[in-house]
Amino acid sequence: MGPKLMDAILGLSRRMLTLKATQEDEALEGAVGERELMILGLLKEKGTMSVSEIAEAVPNVSYSTISTDITRLWRDKKMVTKTVDPDNQRVTLVELTEKGKKAVELMQKRRDERMNQLYEALNTTKDEEEVIIRVSNRATEYFDKLLGFNGHKNSNV
Repeated sequence: MGPKLMDAILGLSRRMLTLKATQEDEALEGAVGERELMILGLLKEKGTMSVSEIAEAVPNVSYSTISTDITRLWRDKKMVTKTVDPDNQRVTLVELTEKGKKAVELMQKRRDERMNQLYEALNTTKDEEEVIIRVSNRATEYFDKLLGFNGHKNSNV
């Protein structure tokens, strides 16, 4: 990668992160880590899931780390519930609480605002938009392979 492209990507990334930081609500997002946001997003997208299903959907992170994150979301942040599966007592089911649903909705709303601001700032032509889509899809495929997503869709949270 050439220095101009690297500077452009890093500059845009830094500004998007700064914009995100200015939007964070300490009562919700600021107190929730990125991996926890992924878990909340998965639960919003798929509904009730077992701890094992959540761990499988987040590659390269251990089951125990995911389990710890879920426990923190349950015990400390009250964003999920944990119940024993009545059909299999060895399985713990995780579901969003109202607080968790509101946190995900707020986070998604703010993400959409950032993306709309980025789109507005880019002011692309239809041809440029098609190029950005192709390049973004190629990068997404690369990272899916790198992260071991193996064909199952990861949440865009």
